[in-house]
Amino acid sequence: HNTLWRGKVAAALEAAGIKVWPSEGNFVLADFATPARAKAADEALKARGLIVRAMGGYGLPACLRITIGTAEECTMVTEALTAFMHG
Repeated sequence: HNTLWRGKVAAALEAAGIKVWPSEGNFVLADFATPARAKAADEALKARGLIVRAMGGYGLPACLRITIGTAEECTMVTEALTAFMHG
């Protein structure tokens, strides 16, 4: 499940214009290029009830860590971030 959906989430985010760092874990690391844009993306997700992890405390202030959840959750996150990037 993680391998399948990690690839799907990464591909959808990259198609939306978000850089995704390579991962072998149960998450993707989405790079929004600036801390302000990452914060805005995080707020857009929270407005839809979607919680991800800001990575500023790990020295990656422009990144959000997105854990691979259920198929429905992954779809919700990718749709929300695609809308954010095109909004």
